[in-house]
Amino acid sequence: MAVEAVRSQPGSLPVPSMEATQTSAMDATDQGHFPAHKVAMYELLLRQLQDDGFEAEVQALTAQLHLRANTKVEKDALLDIYTKSLKWAFGDEPQPEWQPLHCAPVPPLGAQEKVLDLEGMAIPTGTSQTPDPTKKPPEVRLLYTASHKSHCRSVAFSTDGRFCATGCTDGSIKILDTAKMRVCAASTEGPVGRMRVTEEELMKPIVRVLQDHIQGVTCLAFHPTNPTLFSGSSDKAVKIFDLTRPPGHKKAFSVLQDVYAVKSICIHPCGDFLFVGTTHQALRMYDLQTLSCFTTSHQDQHHTAGINDLRCTSDGKILASASADGSIKLWDAVTNSVVNALPQAHSGSSVTSVRWSRSLRYLLSSGNDGRHRLWDVRMGKEVFCMGFGPRSADFSTATFVNGERYIAAANSNVRLSDVSLFDSTTGSPVFMKMGMHTVPIYALETSPVDRTLITGCDDEKARYFSIEDK
Repeated sequence: MAVEAVRSQPGSLPVPSMEATQTSAMDATDQGHFPAHKVAMYELLLRQLQDDGFEAEVQALTAQLHLRANTKVEKDALLDIYTKSLKWAFGDEPQPEWQPLHCAPVPPLGAQEKVLDLEGMAIPTGTSQTPDPTKKPPEVRLLYTASHKSHCRSVAFSTDGRFCATGCTDGSIKILDTAKMRVCAASTEGPVGRMRVTEEELMKPIVRVLQDHIQGVTCLAFHPTNPTLFSGSSDKAVKIFDLTRPPGHKKAFSVLQDVYAVKSICIHPCGDFLFVGTTHQALRMYDLQTLSCFTTSHQDQHHTAGINDLRCTSDGKILASASADGSIKLWDAVTNSVVNALPQAHSGSSVTSVRWSRSLRYLLSSGNDGRHRLWDVRMGKEVFCMGFGPRSADFSTATFVNGERYIAAANSNVRLSDVSLFDSTTGSPVFMKMGMHTVPIYALETSPVDRTLITGCDDEKARYFSIEDK
């Protein structure tokens, strides 16, 4: 068949006629010039036309293209693909089916141990803004206050609860003995006791001061079995301190150097691996025996922005990562691959902290939307949302306290500037403000063995509390 061309003006390109286009398409098909994915698209198109009753058109195109309709797919397969692609294009990205998590708490739950369990309970809708008058609030006691020389932005407890560490923006780290802090609290109760305590005695809980970072400390973690402390900093380094050295030794014995500021660290419960999150989107995993660094081989599984927080399940099977891209990802801690993801956990705002419940059934998250959310990780569904005030904050954090009966939360919003306490079964506030802080709180952690917690505040103080039911 001859190729015709429409007459064109001098200097313009000739435009092929419809007959020429059809001949070219047929020739290309015969010669195998079409890519495989384009042939598959034509076959789906023929099937869609067939499903819609255009038999004559299907026969004509089949004769011209030398292709057949795809009979192996379901009816309206092309329409389904088009609908999903539209949702994806406008931000409603289709998500894979939620994969069940096979985790078991370590140590196993005791027969009389009380943990968060919402089975059979009526799930509240919306966000409660007022305390429940029918429930008696717990007693909050300030046990100890540790003064620093700059903003306290990170805190951590050891796995046995004997020590806690505080990190500051001047790069210094203090190690405090929790038993000595409680002794100070007991000795200062009442006017007579307060008069007997000297400043030197009040400094006794601070058992060690470390100084090896050249910029602010952003995260801290104790090794689960060894007397070792890990610290991450804006100076792009993770430093490892030996806590068995004499108190005069302030320097780290080992350094993991990165090229991005370190935002979060988490030690695997077995103690052999360290997970590191930085302002870069890739999750790092270090082998602590060789100090070799690994990332996932699946490039499409990386976050698209920095990683703000990392938490591993007590059995070491799943790692949760909170990112500035607004997503929470659950990783297989063995294969270093993503199992599940919550793509817009806080309405697209940066997710700044995550915490696992003791039973590993629930995940608590905080974000820059000024809200805290409880997730059922067995289904990947939000249980309820907590918070009040402005829906914006530079930083937000929350943790379970008092045997998971309550949730303590804080954010950097200057209008809040204190710790709030919520009922973990309903999300309703117990204390809008605890009345212990007047400037923003950036660090909040609960003890793994008792009903105490510690806060790091921009007033250059770390405060140690107890929360007990009356």
